Amino acid sequence: DWKTVRELLPTMRLSQGKLEKAMYLILEEEFLELVEQGSITEALKILRNDIVPVLADKRKLNHMSSYLMYSDPEDLRKAADWPGAKGGSRLKLLSKLEKLMDPFFVIPKFRMLSLLDQSLAHQISRCQFHNSKMKHLSILHDHSCSLDEIPQTCIEVKEYHKNEVWFVRFSHDGNKLASASKDKTIGIWDVVNCRLQLSRSLEAHQNPPSFIEWNPNNQLLLSSDCTSVCKVWDVKSGKCKISVPKKVEVSPNAPESIMTCAWTPDGKKILTGMLLEKKVETWNLKGEKIHTWNLQHMIRDLKISEHGIMMVVGTNNVLKSYDLKTKERKHATISESSKVTSFCLSKDGHYALTSLSEPATIKLWDLRTNEVVRHYNGIKQSRYIVQASFGGAEEMLVISGSEDSQVYIWHRTSGDLLAVLPGHSGTVNSISWSPTDPCLFVSASDDSTIRVWGRNTSDP
Repeated sequence: DWKTVRELLPTMRLSQGKLEKAMYLILEEEFLELVEQGSITEALKILRNDIVPVLADKRKLNHMSSYLMYSDPEDLRKAADWPGAKGGSRLKLLSKLEKLMDPFFVIPKFRMLSLLDQSLAHQISRCQFHNSKMKHLSILHDHSCSLDEIPQTCIEVKEYHKNEVWFVRFSHDGNKLASASKDKTIGIWDVVNCRLQLSRSLEAHQNPPSFIEWNPNNQLLLSSDCTSVCKVWDVKSGKCKISVPKKVEVSPNAPESIMTCAWTPDGKKILTGMLLEKKVETWNLKGEKIHTWNLQHMIRDLKISEHGIMMVVGTNNVLKSYDLKTKERKHATISESSKVTSFCLSKDGHYALTSLSEPATIKLWDLRTNEVVRHYNGIKQSRYIVQASFGGAEEMLVISGSEDSQVYIWHRTSGDLLAVLPGHSGTVNSISWSPTDPCLFVSASDDSTIRVWGRNTSDP
């Protein structure tokens, strides 16, 4: 009874705007059903007396008027993009009305399942030691994990490099690891059963490589050194595909212009950021420069999100965002009061970790609100670049090296310090957590070693 429906609608505590929209949806359904039945006179009455007064869109009104001309119901359904009374149109109408109604009158569809999912997600977020990819959780008991879920055991030490190891990075599939050292070499390692096997050594940088990054398909490796030289390597052959810029003249007494670099999400371009030159440049894989951002401050670090947003931090300790497609600066900025030595982005691009010195701390920023969500304290950092990163299952952990030769692990949500891992004998510069195994990460140190960390699987 459409009349009863229209009379009940004003009792649903809707705002004026929602009331008008709901009334139009009901009248539209009633009108189309009458036309489908062949009750043209009744449909015309609804159109003139009820729909015309509430429908301001004249174009839509003209379309509805044209539906009166269809004598074949199938032609009407095609023209109106409407399934018909027997094709589920009323269920679609109900779904649209549910979105407008106060839950006091209409419980949203699948609300109970949504509440259960939220309950499980909340339990996981509150579990201090959760670090497993659990696909099936039960609501019959509270979820909890033990500290044993966190990798705290050094299962292997690699002493291949002859000098400080400055950077390590797992490939996106977790099958390889790259390490960059002050000895001017880059090690390419196969990851086999949580152990590292050296497969290749790259030795084409004239100065120590300070940064490395895998391309999206794990076939190419990007590296940069402290003289603003960036190289792209074919990992399988070990050959250098391009080197940019092609010519670099560096005075022996010139200060280091530390370069950071990154891949675009499609893996077709690279971006390079130079400290002293105050600019970020985009290059294609032919070694051709295609764009330059001239910035006002020297650049310390840059990252690119999967959504194509470039973030840069300069010596003014401000993180700025730029859209790679439009080349325009985004309005959102993050300003720190102390020195930002490095930062990293979460996989979804919604959060950033900033590593600060003086005093040494790590902050978690929500990039959607530009607010600090959490602080992580305990590390020592004053002289060197110490990098923090997300880790563990669903990136529920935060990890960082430290100048006191230890590795620190915190719970991302609570900010509680979960573990401090000794073992290195020099500053821990870089940490890389396996993207496929939540219980595996590696650390790189000034003691020239790479340490592999996992769970303690020995019997008690």
